[in-house]
Amino acid sequence: MTTQTKNLTLSLANQRWHLALDWQYQTLLETLTALELSTAQLIWQDFKTSLTAHIEFEHEHIEPLAEALPDEAKLDKTRFDVNIFKLIQADHLILNRLLIKVDTALNEIRNAKKPRTELVQQLNILIKLRNVLEHHDLREAENLYPALEAEIDAETLAALAEKMQQTQDALSQNLPTFA
Repeated sequence: MTTQTKNLTLSLANQRWHLALDWQYQTLLETLTALELSTAQLIWQDFKTSLTAHIEFEHEHIEPLAEALPDEAKLDKTRFDVNIFKLIQADHLILNRLLIKVDTALNEIRNAKKPRTELVQQLNILIKLRNVLEHHDLREAENLYPALEAEIDAETLAALAEKMQQTQDALSQNLPTFA
């Protein structure tokens, strides 16, 4: 374990990844509204790669931990709310569908004779993705990750937090910087 990840919690690693996603999406929207469509496409691809990797990480590592919690934890909503967990899984499905819809919207904007007019027409799907991400982040930050941290041993949590951070760092190293 590195000094940088020594005090890293699973919640903090998740929060960092979501903050990076929020920043990427904000940058995408700013770039789109400036009609810098080539740059927006690059940012979109990076955002989509990062979000997809995050969903895959949670599917591979977080979901099995939650599913393996003892029945007494699952039955006690003050310890772990199974309904929130199901909502988070549903969010992942919705987010994957929205990625496809935003892909289509961005193609429509890029190929339009009047890109600004098309952007205005596509704002709804762009806002919908942002709203789903915000609610998803809250469910994870306020429910899932604190519940896992209360139920799972510290060694497993620390290893998983470091793995999450390393996965996000590896993605970040491959992304161009837009500012």
